[in-house]
Order: sequence, then C-alpha cells, then structure tokens
Amino acid sequence: MKTHINRTNNTRLAKRLNASGMTLIEISLVIALLLGLIAVVFLGLGTYRAGADKAKCKMQLAAVQKAVRAGANFQNLDIGADLESTDVFGAGLLMENEPACPSGGEYAWEATVPAVGTPYGNCDYEGTGATSTHVLVEADTTDW
Repeated sequence: MKTHINRTNNTRLAKRLNASGMTLIEISLVIALLLGLIAVVFLGLGTYRAGADKAKCKMQLAAVQKAVRAGANFQNLDIGADLESTDVFGAGLLMENEPACPSGGEYAWEATVPAVGTPYGNCDYEGTGATSTHVLVEADTTDW
C-alpha cells in the first residue's frame, strides 16, 4: 500500500515537472500591462490634484463670502458700504487668516459689501485648460 501512494505521488510530481510554466513572452506581456496600468494611475493623479485645488480655492472664496455676509449683517452694513480686506482678515476680525490659493493664484478682494450673487473676492489663477481656471463666473455665485 505504501508503494501505491509513492507511485501516485511520483506521478503527480512528474506531471508538475512536465507542465510548462510561463514563457518569457508571457511574463513580458504581464509586466507591460502592469506598467501601462500604473502609468494611467499616475496620469489621473495630476488631473485629480488640479480638480481638488480648484474645489479648495472656490470653497475658501465661499467661506470668505459667508464671513463677509455675516459680518455685514452683524454690523448693519448696507450693500456697497466700505469693507476693506484689513477689516475682514486678522485677529478678532471676521476671519483670523487670509486664505491662500492652493495653486498659487492671487486673491483680489473688493473694498465694499457685495450684492447678492457678487463675490467679495476672486482668484486670478487661469490654469492650463478651460476647466482648470479658478476665476469665479456668475453660475458659481448665483446663491452667494
């Protein structure tokens, strides 16, 4: 009985040894496919980062807008009343710190309390494509 088991094990071992493995071409193809997939991921990361920076920039502008609106309401300021950025940003003012564009754009602040739908500030970052600009358009601020 013991020899029967050994013969079976030897047969299985022989089949494994005779079975062909992956050829060099097959391995090269698998490596090429993996490298291609990795390249697609890295290309997508750049686009993802640009979109995230744009969203962060617009969220910061919206936060400033909300702070200016709240401050104008608390101080009973009318639309068009003087409100310099030095009255908005700083310790004990409407916002502690002036935000910075994550893509390196510069913010330009209005000097008055804005009307509804008009932003208090805007970013000058244009980017490389039409969708990468941070400049606010009317559709972005209709409910501000």
